[in-house]
Amino acid sequence: MACCCFALLEENEQLVVTSFAGTRSVDNGPGCVFLNPCSSTEKRSAVVLEAGQYSVILNDKHASKRAVVGPSVEWMEEREELVVHRHPCPQLTQKEYIVVTDTTTGNMKNIVGPTLYQPGPYDEISQKRPVYNLSKNEYLRIKDEEGRMRVERGEARVVPSPLDTVVGGVQQAVNIDEHTAVLVRNEDTGTLVLHTEHGLFFPSPYQQIVKKQKKVILEEYESMVYKDKTGKFHYVRGDGEMRNFFLPPFCEVVTQEWSTDLRKEHGSVELVSKFDRRPSYMNYEFNCRTVDNVELVVDVSFFWAIIDVELLVQKTADAPGDTCTHARSRIIQEVSKIKLMDFLENFNDVIRKSCIGDAFYAERGVNLMSVEVLKFECASKQTDKILQDIIKETADRLKKMEYQKGENEVALSRLGGEIEEEKMKKELIELKKSHLKTEARIEGEAEAFKLASFVEGVTGVDTASLSPEKALEMFMMLRKLDSVHALSNGASQVYLTPQDVNLSVGQMFPAVQQ
Repeated sequence: MACCCFALLEENEQLVVTSFAGTRSVDNGPGCVFLNPCSSTEKRSAVVLEAGQYSVILNDKHASKRAVVGPSVEWMEEREELVVHRHPCPQLTQKEYIVVTDTTTGNMKNIVGPTLYQPGPYDEISQKRPVYNLSKNEYLRIKDEEGRMRVERGEARVVPSPLDTVVGGVQQAVNIDEHTAVLVRNEDTGTLVLHTEHGLFFPSPYQQIVKKQKKVILEEYESMVYKDKTGKFHYVRGDGEMRNFFLPPFCEVVTQEWSTDLRKEHGSVELVSKFDRRPSYMNYEFNCRTVDNVELVVDVSFFWAIIDVELLVQKTADAPGDTCTHARSRIIQEVSKIKLMDFLENFNDVIRKSCIGDAFYAERGVNLMSVEVLKFECASKQTDKILQDIIKETADRLKKMEYQKGENEVALSRLGGEIEEEKMKKELIELKKSHLKTEARIEGEAEAFKLASFVEGVTGVDTASLSPEKALEMFMMLRKLDSVHALSNGASQVYLTPQDVNLSVGQMFPAVQQ
């Protein structure tokens, strides 16, 4: 507001002049405007719009509006004012649309991209909404203005009507195959139906997919229990006819929480719905006290198996916990009757005696096959040190005994080797004697054969027949000559008298009778 004689206007400036009588007029710049001193003035800028912008101008003379879209420079009249100042026009991509409401009539329409929408003066524009491009396995649940539901299935490009409401967004159809089914609730009747027909499943407008359900497949060593709508239990075995099936509607798989912590105090649990009937090992740790008041921490291993799932489900909710707790009670009773040294000597027998053969386990469908002590120690550190010293001394004694036993075995083995060696020497001497006897016999037989042949040859001659005695004497003389000949050919010197050889010249060369 100003009172002066003139006003200077720049580019895109406008001067609104109010006279003394209350009438208004406008002058657009640039320029110099001379004024009545009694009038009032107001400078304002022209509406400068870039491309993609719009403004709404209100004329208070007849309460009408007009929209101006850029690029432009708009001069307002004296009775006009700017109510929407340079807003961007909605720019829509191919995946977007907006809902435009005419505030004068209440009519609504969709503006779908791609486009640059230029609003009218009475348009009310919603936020950008996505256009739904549905694949073959997708669907859209839509509620119209009357509350009716419909399902739009792919492949399709879906633009909901202005008054439509999308419920749940884009959803995936369920691919039903050999191992997959779908549980569906009919909202108009409230029933549950399990669909197993192969292919893509699209729900109807009043069907809700409760869950996708996998087929239960049991190994031969597995069992399973489920409860039907009446509360009755059904038992299924993997080695039976019904080893793979879909869980019927309104049925619930029976699941137990089994303790997995070492002391079986339910500190950590495992959810078990398939019961494995194969034997397995389970470790358990507990405290017990001997009759001489020594507290022990015992770690045992149970080898056990499930033999009757029906009894197991009916009698216990934590088979490992119940088995270990009962075994601990029996072991504590047995250990409390003996002294520490007796326990050290027979701990495995004590543990087995207290557990094996108890009817408690069979009543709960469990077979406890064996129990072994893995380790034990005293709860008191001082007592445990004494116990360790005792164990060490025992171990040392056993070590020495084994060492001595080893030395004895080595000495016995050495002695046995010597005995075997002497036996073999004896056999060697006997064998040599036998060979010498055989050689002597053969030589004697040869000499006898030679002598017999000589005697036979000499005595059998007709012209010079000799008696056997003479023939034998001649044979002996020839053998002596052979000996003398052998000695004469050697390096030895032998001195013989005529008596030693019993030889005379006259005998060798008889004298010729004159």
